[in-house]
Amino acid sequence: MKLNIGLIIFFILVLLLSVANPGWCDLSRGKIKQGIKAYENSQWDESLQKFQDALLDDPEHPVGHYNVAEALYQNKKYEEALKSYEKSLSSQDLALKQKSYYNLGNTYYQLNKYQEAIQNYIKALNLDPNDQDAKHNLELVRAKLKELAQKQPMQNQQQQQQQQQQGQQQQDQQNSDQQQGEQQQQQQQAKAGEEQQEQQQPEQGEEQQAPQQVEKQKDLSKEEAERILQALKSEEQENQKLRRQKMPAGRMQVEKDW
Repeated sequence: MKLNIGLIIFFILVLLLSVANPGWCDLSRGKIKQGIKAYENSQWDESLQKFQDALLDDPEHPVGHYNVAEALYQNKKYEEALKSYEKSLSSQDLALKQKSYYNLGNTYYQLNKYQEAIQNYIKALNLDPNDQDAKHNLELVRAKLKELAQKQPMQNQQQQQQQQQQGQQQQDQQNSDQQQGEQQQQQQQAKAGEEQQEQQQPEQGEEQQAPQQVEKQKDLSKEEAERILQALKSEEQENQKLRRQKMPAGRMQVEKDW
């Protein structure tokens, strides 16, 4: 049986490529090449599409998930990138796992999840203690956490002061509203008292004058007396109408408060 030397050489080249650069494993040569080219040209959307198409040929391949995660990260789709990086950890290739942990740390940092970022940088350093980038990022995130811890008491104090100020402002506003309400009520009561006095004075005057008029009109005829009384009634009705026209302004203000 003769061996196909060309086919053997091809598989050897594929194996060497996978070992030298596991992030770009050949799942589907044409699609992956296109994805790599788009990625190198910063065409993140196109590269993501090509890598996802290639992953359809082998949905469980860890390198495929790693490539997709890289494109997602560049597209700032960090939550989705986390899931793809996690799937790439199923690889038996320690170099790929180390890269995945390192990039998980970066992704968590972008999401402001600093504790998770620290944990993944440590895992990356456990696999490669000489990874200077992982060391640098680990110290950076630790310094960030320390800074936040120092700022937290100040922020809490400022927040408490703001709440106290807001509470005082609300109390002052309530006191002001109450004072205005009391003043309006006093003004309404004073106005009502004045109107009541105005209504009572003419009536008292009429009661005092009525006997005198009756005394002077003893000799008047019945028809003349009735005519005079009718005129007085008409005048009183007109006065009442004028008094009613002055009232609605006060009532309108009360209805608006309700």
